Amino acid sequence: MSWIFRSFLAAGIACSAVAAKADTIVDSPAPRSAGSFISEYDNALAPLQFVKFCMNYGTECEADATVDQVLPSGERAREMLREVNLSVNDAITPMKKPTSPMQAHWTLSPDAGDCNDYAVTKRHRLIEMGWPKSALRLAVVITGGGQGHLVLVARLNDGDMVLDNLSSSVRPWNDVGYQWISMQSGSNPRFWLAVSEHGEHLRARRQASLRAPL
Repeated sequence: MSWIFRSFLAAGIACSAVAAKADTIVDSPAPRSAGSFISEYDNALAPLQFVKFCMNYGTECEADATVDQVLPSGERAREMLREVNLSVNDAITPMKKPTSPMQAHWTLSPDAGDCNDYAVTKRHRLIEMGWPKSALRLAVVITGGGQGHLVLVARLNDGDMVLDNLSSSVRPWNDVGYQWISMQSGSNPRFWLAVSEHGEHLRARRQASLRAPL
C-alpha cells in the first residue's frame, strides 16, 4: 500500500478525463450506517500539487478565522452539497492534465480541468457560502480501476459525504467504492492525515518497528 501512496507524491494524482453532469443517471444508495466518519490516524505528507496550490491560493489553506462557524443544519446542508456538486461538474469541462509535480497545478474555477480542479473549486464555493473550512476536506483515494483521484469530503453532523466529479450524487464515504489514502486535517488545512485502513496499517507497521529489537 505504501508504495502506491509514495507514487502519488512522486507522479501526482491522475484523474479520469470525465465528469458526471446533471443529466447523468447515477444510483444514490442509502448510507450503510448513520454517523459514519472516516477514521483518521497519523500525519501524512501532503500532495506536492497541494503545496503549490497553497502558494498560489494562500487563503484557501488558512484555518477558519473564527471558531464559532457552524454547519448548515439538516437537509439544507445536503441540498447545498448537491447543488455545488452538480453546478461545478457542469461548469468545468473534463480535461486530462499533466500529473508531474513540476507541471501539474490545481486551479479554482477553470473552464476545463481534472479531478483536482473540481475538488478545490467545490471546496472554495462552499466556503464562500459560509461553510467552515474544518468541515471541507480534500482527500486522496484510489478508484476501483487503481487510479489516483481527488475528492472533497464534507463532514456533517451524522457522517462524511463525498463530492466527486465522477458522480452526480453526493454519497456517504463508505458507499463510493474507493480506497482511502489521506485527507486534510480538520484543525489545520495545510496538514494531512493518513486515513481509513491505509492509515491503520501504516500505524501498525510503525508501532511494530518500534517494538522490534535492535
